[in-house]
Amino acid sequence: MKTKELTERYITLVIGLFFMSIGIAMSIHANLGITPISCPPYVLSLGLSPTVGQFTIIMHVLMILAQLVLLGKDFPRLQYMQLAMAFVFGFFIDLSVWLTSSLIPNSYAMRVIYIILGSAILAFGIVLEVGAKVMLIAGEGLMLAIAKVFKKPFGKIKIVFDCSLILISLIFSLFMFGEIKGVREGTIISALLVGFFVGRIQPYMTWLDDLLNRNNKKQTKKSTAYSVVTISRRFGSGGHEIGKRLAERLGWDFYDRDLINMTVEKSGLTTTFVEQHEQKLSSSQTLWRHITMDNFVAPEENLSPDDCLFVEQSKIIRHVAQEKPCVIVGRLADYVLGNDHRALHVFVTSTLQFAVERIVSQYNYDTEKATLEIARINKLRSNHYKYYTHRKWGNPGLYDLYIESSSIGIDMAVDTIEKIVRNGKIMFPNKADS
Repeated sequence: MKTKELTERYITLVIGLFFMSIGIAMSIHANLGITPISCPPYVLSLGLSPTVGQFTIIMHVLMILAQLVLLGKDFPRLQYMQLAMAFVFGFFIDLSVWLTSSLIPNSYAMRVIYIILGSAILAFGIVLEVGAKVMLIAGEGLMLAIAKVFKKPFGKIKIVFDCSLILISLIFSLFMFGEIKGVREGTIISALLVGFFVGRIQPYMTWLDDLLNRNNKKQTKKSTAYSVVTISRRFGSGGHEIGKRLAERLGWDFYDRDLINMTVEKSGLTTTFVEQHEQKLSSSQTLWRHITMDNFVAPEENLSPDDCLFVEQSKIIRHVAQEKPCVIVGRLADYVLGNDHRALHVFVTSTLQFAVERIVSQYNYDTEKATLEIARINKLRSNHYKYYTHRKWGNPGLYDLYIESSSIGIDMAVDTIEKIVRNGKIMFPNKADS
């Protein structure tokens, strides 16, 4: 990594820490309790002379020592920089408390608003901090170390970690004051909202990664020699049929449900789990995973089963795309192969009536059941796509070709894609670079 890029990333990290400290300061002024990771330093500062920032430094140093004990020689040298960031973060917290000292809310409603706003600002800072991709602060580093040693998903470790910090804070409070101080409803609100806001903010921050990686990207054009076609589709639009018939005409391999068996073989996950979870993520699951920040900072070895499924399918998709010319339906293949200049990315949609008629014919559903099933599956696919790609599913700007099968028909859709693949005369900009 070049010195200029590394400097920009550390500047981004420091800016992120500053925003995080502002969020913490607002929660402190709300006096309703603060986010679990800052609870112990805050409670101790209420009864002892060091400030919350100074206690934060002490806590971070202890967390770094805990990482050293857990990881030993496997502790990355770069992560020793956590020590410097601990002092920076502690200083920022005290500075932010002072800078916002005149912004004390007067009513309970305003105090709740402060907690919510503070959580949002803290989340924005976390997105910057993690987005810098140079190092993690001590709390995140310790959670990752625990997850690695005990081979548990990061999301589960985070829940236990947050609960443990709240329990420690309660013990400190009862020991020093004989009553509970510093841990209140705001602590629970923050614990729930920070991850939620991170999930909401992150999709709008793709510009940060583009900015920090701008010197590493080459502006290129897609090759006109297509050897892969990815087909994303709305349920009932005929995307599977279009893909299968296209593969037959071209003499290419075709991948749709075959990827399930391949994923089971490679990942060790059960067939039932893969069938029930691939390309599916409900709104409640999405919300919970955002709250626990399940895959936000976790490395590959500490992923949840759902994330393992995504990672393994991505590896398989890249592998089959390299092996032989093929058509791949669904499974986020357009995203996974976003940098593959040989791939033509197609999205197939249709009117609701067209989709309903196809579903009624194929599955013997009545019209009402078909309509509900279409809405349900499209929602699951949309949630899944947005969660893993931070993009809007079905956005025409993400694809090389956008087809409405209800307008041109299945046959013409296949003809159109085939002509583009065979002729190779249309130049498409690389979506990953645009």
